[in-house]
Amino acid sequence: MNAFCKNIPDKTFEKLNHNGEFTRFAVNPGIINKHYTPAQFQIMAKVVGETGAIKYSASYSILLSIPTVDVAETTKELLDAGLYVAKQGPIVAMKACDFCDGDKMEAAPITEQLYHSLEGISVPTRLRLNVNGCASACYNAVYDDIGLVYQKDSFDVYLGAVPMGANAQAGTLFAKRVAVDRIESFLHEIIRLYNEHARPNEPFYKFYRRTNSAEYWKM
Repeated sequence: MNAFCKNIPDKTFEKLNHNGEFTRFAVNPGIINKHYTPAQFQIMAKVVGETGAIKYSASYSILLSIPTVDVAETTKELLDAGLYVAKQGPIVAMKACDFCDGDKMEAAPITEQLYHSLEGISVPTRLRLNVNGCASACYNAVYDDIGLVYQKDSFDVYLGAVPMGANAQAGTLFAKRVAVDRIESFLHEIIRLYNEHARPNEPFYKFYRRTNSAEYWKM
């Protein structure tokens, strides 16, 4: 009965952070790599200690609640262990599939290029960009704000998914077979439109669905 022995956790981030004493980190082994090492788990347990908490998230990350006073030291320890610490706030945040555990790495170089070019750009509300390395799209790219599905030196681009709620649904196919050498500038233009035409704090899916008939979307 271990699966149901304790359904309500004692240490949620909200409970711990009642007085602003904790900070939450989202960490994972990398944008493509999904395999943790035992040493990385040991470091995560160490920085959380007896007072913090560890939680698995639905976005391929582990969430660590750690004392706020230890943020600088903790960040260094996690990075030194080879972990990726996700940036927070209203930015472009990138994730990707595991490229079949490295068996289908054709799209990996452009994925890295897109990461260095796009990750961290300021936007009205956090925008999730998901790159999947083949047509099976098993990491659900079409359910993020911008989904890229790689196919033979090109990407199909999906926009406007509603990720949760009663009206949740996949994004729509916006552009088919955008060449690898065009995809970076193509995405920069989408992000520019979002920054230029969105209302304050407007989620990307609401912005896209409100404006998708506008002339400026004819890219």
